[in-house]
Amino acid sequence: MSAPSKLYPQVGAHNQTVDGESTDGRLDERDDTRKDVPYGVQHIEATVETFTRVDYWILFISIFLVASDFRFDNMSRTPYQAAALSSWGSAAQTSTLGVTRAVVSAATQPIYAKLSDFLGRPFVIMVFTVIYVVGCIVQATSKGFSNYIGGFVLYVLAFAGQQVTFAVLIADTTSTRSRVAFSLVPSLHITINAWVSGTIAQKIMKNSTWRWGFAIGSITVPILTIPLLATLLVGKHRAQKRGLLAGVPRLTTVMRSSSGWKDLFWRSDGFGLLLLAASLALLLIPLTLGGGSKSKWAQAQQIVPLVVGFVVALPAFLLWQWKGARYPIIPFRFLKERHVLCSFAISALSAIAASSQGSYLYYTLLVSFSRSVESATRIQNIYSFVRTVGGLLVGFAIRKVPFLRPFIMVGGLAFILAYGLLYRYRGGHSDSDIAGLIAAETILGMAGALVYFPAQTALQVVVKHEHVASTTALFTACYSVGSAIGSAMTGAIWTSTMPDRLLRGLQSAGVENAPKLAKEVYGNPIGWIHKYPVGTVERIAVEGAYREVQRYICISGLVAGAVLFAFSFGLYNPRLGDTQSLDDDQLDAIGMGDGTAAAKVNPKTGDVEEVKK
Repeated sequence: MSAPSKLYPQVGAHNQTVDGESTDGRLDERDDTRKDVPYGVQHIEATVETFTRVDYWILFISIFLVASDFRFDNMSRTPYQAAALSSWGSAAQTSTLGVTRAVVSAATQPIYAKLSDFLGRPFVIMVFTVIYVVGCIVQATSKGFSNYIGGFVLYVLAFAGQQVTFAVLIADTTSTRSRVAFSLVPSLHITINAWVSGTIAQKIMKNSTWRWGFAIGSITVPILTIPLLATLLVGKHRAQKRGLLAGVPRLTTVMRSSSGWKDLFWRSDGFGLLLLAASLALLLIPLTLGGGSKSKWAQAQQIVPLVVGFVVALPAFLLWQWKGARYPIIPFRFLKERHVLCSFAISALSAIAASSQGSYLYYTLLVSFSRSVESATRIQNIYSFVRTVGGLLVGFAIRKVPFLRPFIMVGGLAFILAYGLLYRYRGGHSDSDIAGLIAAETILGMAGALVYFPAQTALQVVVKHEHVASTTALFTACYSVGSAIGSAMTGAIWTSTMPDRLLRGLQSAGVENAPKLAKEVYGNPIGWIHKYPVGTVERIAVEGAYREVQRYICISGLVAGAVLFAFSFGLYNPRLGDTQSLDDDQLDAIGMGDGTAAAKVNPKTGDVEEVKK
């Protein structure tokens, strides 16, 4: 790993003379255009400029370790949570936790992004670490569901914070050409955790209690966070000694001043963040609660929040960004740029394509492919595993071929191919049938690798550094909304078609008590398949029903992949380089700069080309 040279040319670029006089590094006198850049952004820019190769190694290893700990906890906590809820007789409240997680995570990530811009990356890391520790302790010591959900909310707040902060921190410290590869660092845990998290959780439950399972993270995460914070704070101290932060207010100065807090509220667009959080909450609550239940979608409490979110909250947020905000979350003109809108759409569509196949894959593997629990669990993890490993390969390829749009377009085609294979292999007990499904899941994972991180990087590189955190958070929020839409869409297909297909299949096979059996297998497929092994008339009829419903699900995923591929044509295709974002000429050419362009966009290809002088 080599330390990039001069990620931020603007830092120290004017540390010589202004109107013939030395400024000795006084940032307020060196460059007036930097005064509107948030304090936290200026701090991290100066910090990164002091980094050595050793600093980079410590930084990225620390990010990997902290993210792995967070996400191992996330993957292994299912048995702890199930045991806790069962002990209180609250198993039915599991769906409530799912809704809480979706809403809190999506709604708070933009807030974390803005706070990190103004209060600094180290401060936000300390905040989400403390929140996580408190959340784990509350969950571990809970005596009932009402106590537990409080700790769960704190845990989700912390998890959302580390997700967006690490994505932004990686964008802070990598060049446009290297970013995709390094963006995978927080996800590398999946190569290990996917196979061992269940085993470790089982051993903890066997030898201890669920309380200890929740408590472990409160010990390990703070310890692993120390090297990460030390690297950032030591780098910041070096930057201060070199005069790179002269004229930039310190965090303590801002927090001690009432005018500093007022300035923070307006500059971070506190009102806009509240409108955005309300919009995301109103959209996600009905999508997550309603799922695919027909009866729920006939109820007013499902429809009203969705309508208010689309008709009132979201337009109010956009209007505020356009006319009301002194300092918008991102400049409103960005929201009119095709590249930005296509990036957000691709984020949502990739989530729809991924969640469509994953929602009922486990049941399909058990029923239609007669796989064991162990085999079904491993096959279900293929997508995440390949997405991570494939993402690394894509990242290294982008270093050699420094353009993003071709990879995203190939990813869109891969989604289409994967769903074509899933359509073909919807059930069966032969080796070729399961091999076809595994091939489809592998291609689907590669599609995710080719799309998500390159699309996130494609959005990050076309905005100036002060807008990277906000655009990254909005990109992630779009992914959360897409996941909710995909799950709701698949749930609607499943619940509206499966009962009828089961009943018709069993009746066509001449099975007695077909209505009773159809209801039984629909409600408890795992228990039902033990009574009716492969080859029985009842099992054959049920497998046929599963294949029929999977056909509709595959078609929906195929459509999502095709639309994603179409949106990829709307992306610009600038050449990536060795700085943190595109240079000013490239940004001007695509309408994201200050208007002094020395480059232009080819309207046919989307390539950014230099203007011949």
